[in-house]
Amino acid sequence: MEDLTHLVVNWIDMTDDKIILVGATDNLSWGYDIEDGFSGSDARTIVCATITDNGKGIANDEKALFYCLPGDHTRALAMSFLEQLFEMAWVIKNENLSYEDARARYFGKIVKK
Repeated sequence: MEDLTHLVVNWIDMTDDKIILVGATDNLSWGYDIEDGFSGSDARTIVCATITDNGKGIANDEKALFYCLPGDHTRALAMSFLEQLFEMAWVIKNENLSYEDARARYFGKIVKK
């Protein structure tokens, strides 16, 4: 059996150009979803990084959302790659990427050190 080694981006969302969300699943869940003939977006998302534009020209709210409880085998993995997910969200914002361009650039991207 494979080990949990990295995240894979499986969720990108942009709400009214105010909130940008980049979510990821673990490599095993991604692999199972792909093996079953799905796109990967149905794999269990374990972590999301969001930035929110407060309307003052800068995005000053950064939030991490975890969908794994303490003791869950994916929790340490989710926490260890959070910075990379925030960086992706900032690139989407700073480059004014459309949803389609952000998805093309990041959906399915492996996140590891």
